[in-house]
Amino acid sequence: MAPILALYPGQGSQSPGMALDLHQASKQVKELFSLASEAAHTDLYALLSTAGEEDLKQTRNAQLAITLASRSAYYRLREANCTFKAHSGFSLGELAAYAGGGILDDFTLFSIIEKRAALMDEMSEKATKTQGELGMAAIIGLGFSQVNEAMHASKLKGVYPSNDNGPAQVVVAGLAASITLLKPVLMEMGAKRVIPLKVSGPFHTPFMEEATESILAFLETQTFSDPKELVISSVDGSIITTKEDARGHLARQLACPVRWTAVLANVKKLSASNPLSIAEVGYGTVLTGLCKNSGLDLVCRSLGTESAIQEFAKEMIL
Repeated sequence: MAPILALYPGQGSQSPGMALDLHQASKQVKELFSLASEAAHTDLYALLSTAGEEDLKQTRNAQLAITLASRSAYYRLREANCTFKAHSGFSLGELAAYAGGGILDDFTLFSIIEKRAALMDEMSEKATKTQGELGMAAIIGLGFSQVNEAMHASKLKGVYPSNDNGPAQVVVAGLAASITLLKPVLMEMGAKRVIPLKVSGPFHTPFMEEATESILAFLETQTFSDPKELVISSVDGSIITTKEDARGHLARQLACPVRWTAVLANVKKLSASNPLSIAEVGYGTVLTGLCKNSGLDLVCRSLGTESAIQEFAKEMIL
């Protein structure tokens, strides 16, 4: 059975009722739900059972629910005798990757999620009050360097690249007015589409810089361990080597763009030299799609439901 190179999804992958099938199937997942609920001071089973889409879109609810779904899928894969080689997560998913790689225990993981979500909401509200309307937009058809070039050429203030999703997909965030003015510049450069995104804040930009010191101070109070399995950071695509390295990357990621293209380049190198099963360990298919469109000939499988995990486990035995 080839070990799994696990990719963990970020905010936006939430869905009402997700992970409840994993909860029903496993005593260990039930215990995880209880532990996470204690750490977050919230009944997460009740949240996933009763919350609608709008409630789950709230930053705190989304981050707790997505991380719980990813960790639940991880445990079900372990119970199915699957092994893991490496871990990486998109933005929020970086925390699940740290847990998978042995850097964080689950109680610490959900305690950090609680603090992180509160800081992100606080910074978003502050930025809106002081700067005006904010937004995000996905740029289809241009790469990260091209979008950076367009920003410099336009000399617009308050707009930054926030997600480097792939060779032809970049997300920008910042002042809504600047994003609007940037659109014709991007289209002239060859962008196929500029799609406004419904989000609660300009994440992964300098608008979040003030939160960096606050989250780092909090992380210093939490227990981290050196990684036991390989972990690739989505901050810069580098491999996390120590617990200090993990803390630093986790603090920086709030104000730094997600460099998923660099992560997938490392995934490609690892999969070229090792027999690996690349899997999106968590709910949804966002990262599966990014692998497909990466131009790197990567095949990723979504393993976020009980049926998908059981089917995968059977195939690995054959």
